[in-house]
Amino acid sequence: MSVAAQEASAAWNEKAYAVASRPGVETTFVVASDNRISDRQAVKHLLVMFAGGAGAIGPPAPGVREPGEKFSLRGFMAQRLGVVVSVGLPSDQPEGLSLEWRETAEHVKDAGAVVNVLVKQYPEARITLLGFSNGARSASHIGAALRGQWGAKLQGVVLLSASIEAFRDDWITALDAGKDRPKVPLLVVQHKRDSCLPYREIEDAAKWHDFITVEDVKQPRVNTYRRDCGPGSAHQFAGREEKTYQAVVEWILTGRVVERIE
Repeated sequence: MSVAAQEASAAWNEKAYAVASRPGVETTFVVASDNRISDRQAVKHLLVMFAGGAGAIGPPAPGVREPGEKFSLRGFMAQRLGVVVSVGLPSDQPEGLSLEWRETAEHVKDAGAVVNVLVKQYPEARITLLGFSNGARSASHIGAALRGQWGAKLQGVVLLSASIEAFRDDWITALDAGKDRPKVPLLVVQHKRDSCLPYREIEDAAKWHDFITVEDVKQPRVNTYRRDCGPGSAHQFAGREEKTYQAVVEWILTGRVVERIE
């Protein structure tokens, strides 16, 4: 059987949910899980994703990737890690999350409520937080805030196409090693030709952590006058999606860092 056929036959399942996260507030989320999972106790990895932009997430989609179909990050990750949850919007922020909101205690409560639902269902799973673009700020903040609550269950934090604000000193310090607590590993993945959140702005901060540089000569060089954050851009790792996210999977599973993707 070809790799493509294996991917298609090993379909994943996606369902949308909502959880009461604060008084009078519900937070939506979508769970993607590998259909080969028959024992919840066997799930060792729970990937929690925070979207960029205003934080809205796509609805559940059919869990088979057809040839030529748009890359499905949830499906890709679910088939390799087991269970993925995309955290959506709380009911009191229907227009989306501002950057300021991503730094609030309310955001932490909402995300924590979602994760706690999944932790009860998959008690053996360890948690990895993954934030893309603006979502990287959420991943850093929430990881730092809930590190004490989650303890050793917090396996790592992944920052993709991040801005320098995701490396706030107090958040990084909270994720670092301390008395009677191990360091929470942090992986940074950035494209050299990102014209939305430029590589040069985070390079000095990222080099102190596990760091993957993505390069693709087919992408335009960095444009300092026009931001390009959309589909097909280096910001979204266009043309290098599968290599990039497979490297993230390897890091979660083994700790191995692929320093450069071309």
